[in-house]
Amino acid sequence: MAATKPTKVERARARRLPSRGQPGDAVARIAKAVVSLLASEGPGAVTHRRVADAAGVSLASTTYYYASKFEMIADAQKRLLDDYVEAFERAKRRHRAGEPVVRDLPELVAKLVKNATGRHGRDTLAWSEIMLNCARDPRGQALAQAWYDRLQAVWRELLVEFGAEQPNALVNPAIDTVVGLLFVAVSLQLTAEEVDDLLDGRRPLAAISARLLPARAPSSFDSDRPAGRSRATRGRIIDAAVTALETRDPAGLSFTTIAQRARLTNAAPAYHFPTLEALLDLANEEVTRRMVGRSIAMMEPPPAEKVGLAFAADLLAAIHIRGVLECGAADLAGYSAWLNAARKPAHRAGVSSAFLQFEAAFAEYLSILSDGASGRHALLLMAQFFGRSVRMLATGARTVDLAGARRDFEGVIASIRAGTHPVLDA
Repeated sequence: MAATKPTKVERARARRLPSRGQPGDAVARIAKAVVSLLASEGPGAVTHRRVADAAGVSLASTTYYYASKFEMIADAQKRLLDDYVEAFERAKRRHRAGEPVVRDLPELVAKLVKNATGRHGRDTLAWSEIMLNCARDPRGQALAQAWYDRLQAVWRELLVEFGAEQPNALVNPAIDTVVGLLFVAVSLQLTAEEVDDLLDGRRPLAAISARLLPARAPSSFDSDRPAGRSRATRGRIIDAAVTALETRDPAGLSFTTIAQRARLTNAAPAYHFPTLEALLDLANEEVTRRMVGRSIAMMEPPPAEKVGLAFAADLLAAIHIRGVLECGAADLAGYSAWLNAARKPAHRAGVSSAFLQFEAAFAEYLSILSDGASGRHALLLMAQFFGRSVRMLATGARTVDLAGARRDFEGVIASIRAGTHPVLDA
């Protein structure tokens, strides 16, 4: 997809932006505030007034430099990317000088995933929200495509430094696997030790997730309100909220608009739910359940006599493409619900349960292909699958990128069939 040309107004505003590093750079403070709000509350919190308050600048400053929420998020995204690329450039220089930050690709992946819930936790959560938000319109998709283009170039250079045999073939599977792992680690807020155990295969996700079970609060949908009509009405309200989340309609996220969607009186949602947040929490749980149901229904394993490497790659690519094209908007809501768990510990058990169901589906898929596949391999293939889906949705699902799905999956499946993984066992 071609990038949308900036308007006259956008070009004029771009000329106003001071260069990075200037003393008292108001724009840098605004960008930092945008990242903080994205991480703590999500894109809905990014407004001129909220950003101005968080940045400690006047409202006039934000409107002077940025005409819209999109422009604020776009600038924050660019700064995050610049920092990321600069870090990789430093790592490459040190590797060439014989003072490597990491020794190989597996160590790099582990470091990135551990930092995602540690020192870079805020930035990673903000980046994840930005990628999902980019999927909403062509301008955002063009930004995401530019981001991934630069990311691919940097990773390709690093893979060459690490001595990868086929860096061009490995670059997308490596990036997608890391992105998928980031969504898992960030959503569940895994510790560095848990990430190491997971990637090394010392402890499965089920064992690590066990600590999350007490954190789950009882669902208010199962409260002591009377059953029957009242319960049915609550179900209609939750369905309407789910539809608003899955269609990514910000105007639909209020008691009044949800009541209209459910064809109920304006007072009905407030009667059944104490706050809009409580309703949306339940809606996010339902979004996750529906996402699991859709995805696993598509992953029904084929008859054993049809399975070979080529057919297995075709099958997984077809499942991936169907998911992106048929369920993209609904799955975006699912990814947002995962990230919401990073901010709300009570939701992590439900998201963890979803991950375990996905992992089991991928394990079943691999079991008909090879006896040597492990639960760790199922987790890594799942991460690649969802990381690739995030990339396709964020960048607009270009035909040329969708067409590469079979190639990307086949190389990884071939390695797993041999008992290794091309990214984590490099």
